[in-house]
Amino acid sequence: MTTAPDYVQPVIGWRTWSAVVRDNETRLSSVIQRSLWPRGAPLFASCRCARWSIWPWSRNRHDAPALDCGCGIYAASLNVVRRYLPAVLADSVLVRVIGRVALWGVVYEHDQGWRASAAYPKSLFVPVSDLRAVNAERIVSDLAAYGVPVRAVHASSPRAVIDEVVAIVARQEVVEGYG
Repeated sequence: MTTAPDYVQPVIGWRTWSAVVRDNETRLSSVIQRSLWPRGAPLFASCRCARWSIWPWSRNRHDAPALDCGCGIYAASLNVVRRYLPAVLADSVLVRVIGRVALWGVVYEHDQGWRASAAYPKSLFVPVSDLRAVNAERIVSDLAAYGVPVRAVHASSPRAVIDEVVAIVARQEVVEGYG
């Protein structure tokens, strides 16, 4: 696509985050960039591409996302997100969170998803089967500070987690009148 589509509503996609502890609270962190997602406010994209003056292919500063750069906040379909889940969904250091995310502003659509200039979580799903109960409760409770629904997912493999998330979302859509 050569230009950003003009969406009336935010684009809703899927993504994964890492659940990290900062200042004794669990926060969402981007998996690739390690940037913390703010609570109660959108995350705004910025380009973090290298800009060394001595490098002949360095890029000029620009707003994110840019058509000729890979910058922006990413989201994809749930099938694409499945590929980013590790075999072990949680350990003592890293816990992955799956969720729906609203994207808006400048949004570029690609074959496998979108890149946007602004985003905020819409719902979060925490795989808890590999966590101690006290850790699972704390993570789910702390992530509620984002002001969106947070659900514990009890499946133990990436495929089973995705299946459980799909079932939860389908039930929710029926309750809300979308099904």
